[in-house]
Amino acid sequence: MKIKELHIRNIASIEKGDIDFENGLRDAISGETAPLFLISGDTGAGKTVILDCISMALYKKTPRIDGVANAMRNDYVNAEGETLRVASIEQYTRLGISEREECYSEVIFEGNDGMNYHARLSLGMQRSRKQLKHRQPKWEVKKGDNDWISGNTEVANTILQAVGLTFEQFGRMAMLAQGQFATFLTGNKSEREAILEQLTNTERFSKYGAAIKNLFDKAQAIYKQTQTEYETEKTHILDKEEKEKLLAEQSNINTQKQTLETKIRLNEQQLTLVNTINQCRKNQTLAQEELEQLQKRLQGEEYKADMKLVKNWDNTTAQRQTLVKMQEAKVKREQSFSQEPMCQQMFNRLSADFAQRNHDMSLLSDKTEKLHQWITAHQSQEEVYSKTGEIIQKIRQYEDTNKEIQTIARQIETETARTTTLKNIVEKTAQAAANTDNAIADIQKNIETLSKQREMLNPVLINQNLEQANMRNTRLKQLQQTLQNMETDTNNLEKLDKEIKGQTEKLTIFHQAVQKAEEAYLAAKEKDEKANNLLHTMQTSLEEHLVTLRKRLIAEQADICPLCGQHINHIYLDEDFKAVLTPLEKEKNITEENLLKATTAYDEAKKRYNTASGMLETQRHILAEQKNKADATQKQALTVAKQAGLDITKPIAQQVNIAINEIGQILHQLKLQQKDAEELQNKINLLLNEKKKLEIQKTTADKAKVQADKDFYANEQHIHQLHEQKKAGERTAINLFTDLNAILANWMPGWQQDTYSTKNILCRDANEYADMKKKFDTAAQQLQTAKATAVSIGNTRDKILHLHAGWDTSASPATYPCSDINDEWTRLYIEINTIAKDTCECTAIITACETTLGIYYKTSGTAESDLIALVGKEKEIPEARQRINDLQASITSRRDAIATMQRQQTEAMEKLGICEGQDIPDLTLLQEEKNILALTRDQLVSEQATICSKLEEDKRNEDNFKKITARLEAVKKNFTKWDRLNSRFGGTRFRTLVQSYILRPLLNNANIYLAQITDRYKLTCSEENEQLSILVLDCYNKNQVRSVTVLSGGERFMISLALSLALSSLNRPDMNIDILFIDEGFGTLDEKSLDSVMSTLERLQEIAGQNGRRVGIISHREELDERINVQIRVIKKGEGRSRIELKGTMPVK
Repeated sequence: MKIKELHIRNIASIEKGDIDFENGLRDAISGETAPLFLISGDTGAGKTVILDCISMALYKKTPRIDGVANAMRNDYVNAEGETLRVASIEQYTRLGISEREECYSEVIFEGNDGMNYHARLSLGMQRSRKQLKHRQPKWEVKKGDNDWISGNTEVANTILQAVGLTFEQFGRMAMLAQGQFATFLTGNKSEREAILEQLTNTERFSKYGAAIKNLFDKAQAIYKQTQTEYETEKTHILDKEEKEKLLAEQSNINTQKQTLETKIRLNEQQLTLVNTINQCRKNQTLAQEELEQLQKRLQGEEYKADMKLVKNWDNTTAQRQTLVKMQEAKVKREQSFSQEPMCQQMFNRLSADFAQRNHDMSLLSDKTEKLHQWITAHQSQEEVYSKTGEIIQKIRQYEDTNKEIQTIARQIETETARTTTLKNIVEKTAQAAANTDNAIADIQKNIETLSKQREMLNPVLINQNLEQANMRNTRLKQLQQTLQNMETDTNNLEKLDKEIKGQTEKLTIFHQAVQKAEEAYLAAKEKDEKANNLLHTMQTSLEEHLVTLRKRLIAEQADICPLCGQHINHIYLDEDFKAVLTPLEKEKNITEENLLKATTAYDEAKKRYNTASGMLETQRHILAEQKNKADATQKQALTVAKQAGLDITKPIAQQVNIAINEIGQILHQLKLQQKDAEELQNKINLLLNEKKKLEIQKTTADKAKVQADKDFYANEQHIHQLHEQKKAGERTAINLFTDLNAILANWMPGWQQDTYSTKNILCRDANEYADMKKKFDTAAQQLQTAKATAVSIGNTRDKILHLHAGWDTSASPATYPCSDINDEWTRLYIEINTIAKDTCECTAIITACETTLGIYYKTSGTAESDLIALVGKEKEIPEARQRINDLQASITSRRDAIATMQRQQTEAMEKLGICEGQDIPDLTLLQEEKNILALTRDQLVSEQATICSKLEEDKRNEDNFKKITARLEAVKKNFTKWDRLNSRFGGTRFRTLVQSYILRPLLNNANIYLAQITDRYKLTCSEENEQLSILVLDCYNKNQVRSVTVLSGGERFMISLALSLALSSLNRPDMNIDILFIDEGFGTLDEKSLDSVMSTLERLQEIAGQNGRRVGIISHREELDERINVQIRVIKKGEGRSRIELKGTMPVK
């Protein structure tokens, strides 16, 4: 991402500001883009507002309002009575503006895709009910030249895709804002984890860890559940002896059941045969009665009349068809006769149209002849008319060429007049360049004089002595601080020893409480298991089929249960069994509740004991570490005192104070000498600045001279080119005149005198000739078409007259309206010809049919009226024929049914073993025998079902137990795997592990920046760094580890800056920003540290991970104002308003 421009209107204190980061921040001396620029201004002017404006345009929030606590419930009322939240973006609207004034922040930047984007957040005021209130923020983004996109979600997604950074990542990569600078150094583990997660995308490892923990929890729950199922199912399997007894009973019941089934089958066969005989005898009697009734109908008059009608119809089929054919022919012939008058009328109308067409064809022939005569008279000019377009184009070229020659002549006069002016400019620029060279030489002499005076002071030696004195002063102050810390540590050790003794006594009390809670827990667990086993045993004895069987016995009003021998009134039903189980369930609930309480008490006692034990162990460990640390500190203090030249046999504290005072005086003298050298250097710098300005003037003068020479030479070349163009135009005009004169001289002499009239006359004559020729072609084509139509119509008319020679052919001319006259004549001829053919065919058919029917009437002795009457009864024939067939079929069906029933009766008696005339078995006795056998079978089935149910349940329990056993092994294996993974990577462990590997190279990168600032400190971390802690090594004190809390403000700033630069260099290709803004900490640095920091920032582009990156510093320190040339200055205007100016930059073209 590359930030190009920022435009501000009435945001916070800034009234108006336009900053071009790409082209506007170029050094006025070198002309190059400044790698380091300063954002300066008085306190409260609005320096930090510039960063807020960038942030609000890109993310609709700023670092200052993002960290507000209780943002949703923290609000205030302004002077207008409007309620605003402390974290609202609307409060950036500049106070005092009207509803008509603009208020927005717009950032123009280049996205990761190489496209330019405009991001804008518009605020402002609006008037509602005569009260001025803040307008709702409007957030927009535009890609390239496309339309603006609005809507928070759409804008946020578009900017995130273009920038590649979230608001938090942008704050770490591009803006080191106030209040967030030292968070990574001084924060706790969670704060460092959050920062690394934002910048390195290690949040996915948090998700991986959470997923692993979730899978472990699921595997653990499944393992416990499966173990419980295994223990429960193990108690449900039958013993071996009980199972063998049930199998023997089942075999005996099967034998009895087979014998009983044979008896039942014989009884059912006898019942079926007796029922068959009785039903056959009954049906046979009914069928015989129906047969007698049908035979009586066969002798009736209705049947005989139907037979006569059907016979006469079948014998006259050919005669009836002939009669129908003759009648149809007579009707068709009459229809043909009725159509002839209409055809004759149509013939007369078409004949009148034919006469009209002959008249029109004569007139068209005369018109065609006149057009042909006109074309013949003008044919001599056809060659000119055919090239009209080409001739007119050449005439226009001839006109344009003459105008261009005149224009070039005027340009030659103008350029010739400029030649004298350009010569004077060349002489003036040469003199200006010479004057600038002389001024630069004078300033260089003064610089060399001041440089010799500075070398005599030997500033390098002064800096070396000052550095050695500072180092000794720092060591003495550290020794002084160490002695004070030793005294504090001794007091802390005594206090901690007392706390350990008190904690040991508490631990003994907690141990006794754990033993009592454990005894209560074991007793409650034993009672709960007994109650659970008793309830489970009773529940498994309630078999569903047993209860169902007993209900059935009650429904059938049985007295004794065949299974248990009890009277049916003494047997328990569902409600009775539930009443028996209720006390057991209550006891189970009570024991379970007692077990839960005992478990909770036991767990709490163990937790208190373990917590106290852990605290005691930690305190003992801390005591041992602090004792070791105190001993090491004492040894180190003695070593440092020896190195400082102190007598360790005497009180060291007093010697340290004396040595600090002495070294302070030495430092004062060295700083005075250093100040003299710096004053000389400042004078040299001022002269260098003047020299740079003169060199810029010289460069400008040289460029002006070169430009003047170029302009003079270009003027000469332009005049030469104009002369050449004029000659070429004159040659072209002569060639065009020659070509046109060869064509137009005979047709229009003197055409060149008025070319406009020549073009008009030529166009007019050519268009007239083309129109007349087109009319002639059209008329000739129409005449040819009319002649062909007349021939076709005449042929068709002759054919019609051949069929009707008596029709009148004389008709007055009259037009017949139609789309195609040939189709009308053809259609008329076809219709007349068809009528003639149909009339002949119908007459022949009528004659033949009359002859055939006359022969039939003579031979049969019947008349035509008899045949017509028979045809009229056509609808009665199917009904009569159906009545005859139905009666005959019914008689046949009854006879077949009587024979079938007689055969079935005989077969049934044979199966029963009785002869005709013997009595059949009694049906009532057979039914009673069936009921007795069914009752006996139901009893055996019930007993068998009970045994089978128990055996099947036992088989299901065994199969289920095997499945649970196999599942338990698989579940246990899976649980072991996830337990191992969870112990290493579950929860936040995975993310912490990855971030610990990222932290070390991050600290190495930070050390690169830190080494450029100071050689005293280095950053490192432990090997197994689960807490992501950062260690600060003091290289001046044998790499001793120093606490961040005891570092001075300046030291903490330098280390935090190095860490922040390292964090901001964690750039992926899609997380690259060309500017780093720093808004904190420079006020805590002394002059030397500030110089080191500034040197590092000036060379930031050369250091690893910061290629091509620029730095913007927000500060009001005067040293920075003097050191950094390119500045963005925020200047107060009064009344809470500020404006933005650029200093030390080249003007933007």
